[in-house]
Amino acid sequence: MKIGLVYFDINTGYYPVFHHGLAYIVGALKSDNHNVFLIHLTSDANIDSAINLLQTERPDLIALSFTTNQKKYVHNYFEKGGGFLGFTVAGGTHATLLKEQVFDEFSLIDGICVGEGEFPLKELCNKIDEGNNIFSTSSFIFKVENKVISNSIFPLQELDSFPFPDYSIFDYNKIISECGGMFPMMLGRGCPYNCSYCSNHAIKNVYPNKNKYVRFPSPTRSIDIIKNNLRIYPSAKKITFSDDTFTLNSIWLSDFCKMYKKEINLPFICNARVETITEAVALDLSNAGCISVNFGVESGSEWLRKSILNRNHSNDVIISAFKVLHKHGIDTFSFNMVGLPFETNEMAKETLNLNRLLKPDFGICSYFFPYPGTRLHALCVEFNLLKSNIDSISGYFESPCIKNIFISDNEIIKSQEQLRAFFYSRLLVSKIKIPPYFETTLTNILLMLHKPIAYLLNPVSKNKLILNFRMILRKYAIRNLLGKQSAKT
Repeated sequence: MKIGLVYFDINTGYYPVFHHGLAYIVGALKSDNHNVFLIHLTSDANIDSAINLLQTERPDLIALSFTTNQKKYVHNYFEKGGGFLGFTVAGGTHATLLKEQVFDEFSLIDGICVGEGEFPLKELCNKIDEGNNIFSTSSFIFKVENKVISNSIFPLQELDSFPFPDYSIFDYNKIISECGGMFPMMLGRGCPYNCSYCSNHAIKNVYPNKNKYVRFPSPTRSIDIIKNNLRIYPSAKKITFSDDTFTLNSIWLSDFCKMYKKEINLPFICNARVETITEAVALDLSNAGCISVNFGVESGSEWLRKSILNRNHSNDVIISAFKVLHKHGIDTFSFNMVGLPFETNEMAKETLNLNRLLKPDFGICSYFFPYPGTRLHALCVEFNLLKSNIDSISGYFESPCIKNIFISDNEIIKSQEQLRAFFYSRLLVSKIKIPPYFETTLTNILLMLHKPIAYLLNPVSKNKLILNFRMILRKYAIRNLLGKQSAKT
């Protein structure tokens, strides 16, 4: 059968990127010889052309993928006629967390896929093909004549049993080129930590075998996945692994790194938790060609991290992890948030101060966004902290979403702009050797210039010149600065 996938990726503050879950779903559907095409919506202006394409292609099934902060664009899609183009299902994090509530938000959606979609969507498509009853399909909730039909959730499967992901359905040449030749991909799934702002703790509870939520493919299968991915873009210069915590299983990591160095040997980037970084882990990463590790620092306030974010580690542990990696010649990247519930201006300043101690080679700072179904969203609702315009915010860089009770919008925005200026200064300073006094002076000057820097580097700017400038700078930075000193190939 013919399946039309519609992926909403509009005004997020990031450049259009791969959706790893969709890549695996495409691979699964193609393994059963289904015909799949993708509409990757990166602009609100493209919704009309997307509807025209669906009208032309007339797929047997339309499957929507969107996050909570893409809802306004999904409404736009339906308002323009997207709900009358065929049988429509939705999946992804938002659908999994809200389940049948999605029918209240979007009355023209016929079905909701809860959790991982590879095997349930295959089951649905095969039932449609064979003319069987579709309303008993695992992991799906259907709405039939105002009646809701819920089915049991398909258990989590070992990742070695999954078909290869298929990234060829994306505009992969454009995406990888604009990433400076870096190919983003994903191997493992799940995270054992229970950060209150992250959806992982809520998603894993939907499965009957939630103890299997955190999984890695075997090292051999992992290498096969990478090789298969690289067939579509053999000239990739680097790889970034988007797994939540790539360094979680030190035994798996050690075996993988040995095989990776021998059979792939491309510089790579990965995500990690600071608690997982040891000398042995850093050595394995370094020997395999890891050039940078991304950490969620999130806040410099230990109280905020532990009491509100449920990240129970000290600043000393964070500092130690950064030092260990720098010792082994591996760059570090720092993820941060401001505008958090109960955050004060002093706490926001602590985030900048901690990053100045860490000296990451690059980093990013976003505004906190509360995802329904998470513990922190529930806390925000309990204490009436959310602004009334929450549904209009479409990305992490657009605006703060917490009421001005403990900190003002101006203070939040200033903190975000200062952190952005600081991280761009680090991208440059970390690659050149200058005396500490001059480094501090340069950083202080750039922090004072946070307003014009933020304007020129605004990820959600409507100015095409600014967006093109950011794209060129980003492409150059990834290709020539990120991990340059520690590249092993």
